Parts: sequence; C-alpha cells; structure tokens
Amino acid sequence: MPIRIPRRFTRLYIVALSLVAFLTILGQILVQNTLKAGLNDSWLVNYAGRQRFQSQLIAKTALLLTQRPDLAHPEIHLLEFKKVLADWELHHHQLKTGDLADIQAKTRNSSTLQKMFDDIEPHFQAIRSNSHLVLTSLEKRTPLPNTDSVLKNIFDNELVFLRKMDRIVFQYDKEAKEKVTNLRNIEMLLMALTLFVLFLEGLFIFRPAVAKLRESILQLIEAREKTAQTNKELNEAYQQLRITQAQLLEATQNRHRQELKEHKIHAAALVQGQENERKRLSKELHDGVGQMLTGLKMMTESLVDIADLKENERQNILSLRDLVGQTIQEVRHISNNLMPPVLHDFGISMALKQLTDASARNTNASLSFSSNVQDQRFDPNVEIGLYRIAQEALHNALKHANADQITLSLTSKPQKIVLQVKDNGRGFKISKKKNPTQAPQHGLHNLQERAHLLDGTLKINSIIGEGTEILVQIPQ
Repeated sequence: MPIRIPRRFTRLYIVALSLVAFLTILGQILVQNTLKAGLNDSWLVNYAGRQRFQSQLIAKTALLLTQRPDLAHPEIHLLEFKKVLADWELHHHQLKTGDLADIQAKTRNSSTLQKMFDDIEPHFQAIRSNSHLVLTSLEKRTPLPNTDSVLKNIFDNELVFLRKMDRIVFQYDKEAKEKVTNLRNIEMLLMALTLFVLFLEGLFIFRPAVAKLRESILQLIEAREKTAQTNKELNEAYQQLRITQAQLLEATQNRHRQELKEHKIHAAALVQGQENERKRLSKELHDGVGQMLTGLKMMTESLVDIADLKENERQNILSLRDLVGQTIQEVRHISNNLMPPVLHDFGISMALKQLTDASARNTNASLSFSSNVQDQRFDPNVEIGLYRIAQEALHNALKHANADQITLSLTSKPQKIVLQVKDNGRGFKISKKKNPTQAPQHGLHNLQERAHLLDGTLKINSIIGEGTEILVQIPQ
C-alpha cells in the first residue's frame, strides 16, 4: 500500500498535466491558425475593396483616353490603364479561386461568396472585354468603332460591379468576424475545460497529496526528533568513549613510560655493571698482573752479566726482557682502555685529550681535539658515557671508515654538553628506519643506547665518499 499510493498519484498527476498541456497546445494551434486566417481575411477584404477602386479607375481612364484626344501625356495614362487592368484581372482571379499568390496562401471561399462571385462574373467579363477593346485600339492607334457603345457597356456594368463588390466586401468582413467569434467561443470552452481539469487536479490529486505531504512532514519531524535524541545519546556515548579512550591511552602511555623507565634502569644498571667490571678488571690488571710483570721484568734485569753467555742464550734473555716490557705496556694499555685513571682523576676533557693522543700515536691518521671545558667536572655517569661514545666513534672512524683526518670536540653550553666526532672517511648510507644506519657492525646502535641512557640525543650525518659526523647532546 505505501508503494501504490505514490504511483497512483503519479499516474493521475501525469494524466492531468498531459490534459492541461494538450488543451494549452490546442488553444495555441487554434490561435495561430486563426491569426494566420485573419491575415488572409485582411488581405481579402483589402483587395476586394481595391477591386472597387480599380474598376472605377479603369472606367474613368477609358473615358479620358477615348474622349480627350488633347489629353496631356496620353502615353503615361495608357501605361497606367494597362497596368491597373492587369492588376484588376489578376486579383479578381485570386479572390475568386482562393489561390492567394501574392501572400503565398490558399483560402476557401464559402458557398455564399462563391455564389456572389458567380453573380458578379458577367459584369466583370463585360468590363474586362470592353476595356481590352479600348486598350487594343489605343495601342494600335486605330479608331474604335462604336466607342459610345463600348463606353456605355463599361459604365453600365461598372455600377453593378461596384454594388455587388460591396456585398462581397461586406461578406468577407462578416465571415472574418464570425471566425473571430468562433475562436472566442472555442477559447472560452478550452479555458473552461482547463479550469475544470485544474479543479479536478486540486480535488483528487493536490488535496490528497497535501494531506500525504503533511503526514510525511509530521513523520519527518518525528523522525528528526528521534534522530536528534539518538544523536544526543550517541554523542554522550562518544564523549564517554573518548574519556575512556583517553584514560586507556594515558594508562598505556604510563605503562609504556614505566616500561621505558624500567628498561632504562635495567640498561643503566647493565652499563653500570659493565663499567664496574671494567674498573675491577682494570684494577686487577694494574695491581695484580701489572705488579707481577713488573717483578718479572726486574728479575730479568737483575740477571748476571749476559756478555759472558753464549750468543743464543744472550738473545733469548734480551727477547725475554723485550717481551716482558711489551706485555707490561699491553697490560697498561688494556687497563687504561677498561677504565682510564685520568677520567676519574682529572675529568672528561683530559681523558678525551689523552684518548686522542694515544690513538694518534697508534695510527697514521691526523687526529685533533678541542674543548672549552677546563677543570669543570660533570656527573660520573655522564663523563663515562661521553668517553665510551668518543672511544667507539674513534674506533669506527679508524677501523671501518679508513679516515685519515679526525676531529673531536667537546663543548659545554648553558643547558647541554655537546660532543662532536667528524671524519673524512668513506661514509655510509643513512637508513630511514628506526636504526639510522645500515652498518650496525660499526657499533652505532651502542652509541645511541648510551646517549639515550644519559637522556641525550645522537645525530648521525654521513655522505658516501665525504665522511661522517656524529653529534651527541647531553643535558646538564
């Protein structure tokens, strides 16, 4: 049922509009045809009236040309007479047959008009034949026999022609008025039908449609109110969901921060353990193995004069002395790398200076160090972390980058400590992934971890073939 009602209204509406359109088009067709017929009727009335005037002009001109030989410019009058006669004959034929060649139209005379034209035809022919006799004699310049009789026939028939032509003109006018009256009646009828159709549309289509529309509007208003209530409830639920989501996000972030904090604590503890172990090993190497090796060296130096020994024995003792000395130096080097005493005693600036000098002695590369830190001391963990980062960066530049120029600088600023290690090595491609290098074997990941444990940042700039720059910033 909800589907049939709109379809029924649609069909009725289409039928009603089609009927109104048909009546409107029909009225326009009738109006256009009547206007066209009115134009034809105007032409007919006009030329029927002209026929009267031209018949009088023909009779007058024939009289002048035959009775006034002394007439001035007879050629002009003759030419005018011939032209008017031809025009009079042509339009009489058009009026009689309805073939209006002048306006390229056709009309149909009523039976009354046809009888009138049949009645006037003898008088037209009499005037026509006698006028042609006058025209022929004048053109041939020959005397016209029975001139008085010819002129009498023209004038006698001309009077009757005028009277009967008046009747034809009045009949044309009467019939034109009857056409207008008929058109007015038809238009009134079409208007009445159109109004009746519109009344039926309003009664059987628009009134039910308005009622249905009112019902639909009420339903829409009710649905809108329900939708507004539902939207309000959804908005409240959405706000509650956002609050819950925010709480969940905050809890997740807190848990993540706690995990990061725990991870940082574990990593820091691990690094601290490593540093403690390095310190312990350094001390044991220095105090234990180092002392024993020093005693061994003293024992080798206290041997008897080796000049009296055989050559091979003397060479063995000298080799033993050198080996013991090299072993002592290596133990000292390892001990210093594990935990340089200068870092604990004099701070990060002197430790990095010593690291640069030691690295320069063991390689052919050119190393330089600059710092604005004098006797300033920092947190021990910060100093150890910066030292390890510099140590690893120098190792990577010398071993993996094949650099021959390395600069190391330490700068103390109001809010941070900046460590920069720059080389002219072969460089490498920076990855867009979280790990910024495609060469993890270089130990750059360890550098990042150490900087992160100190709440700092590590930035790596590298261009293949031009070198690498490592920039570390630690807050203080």
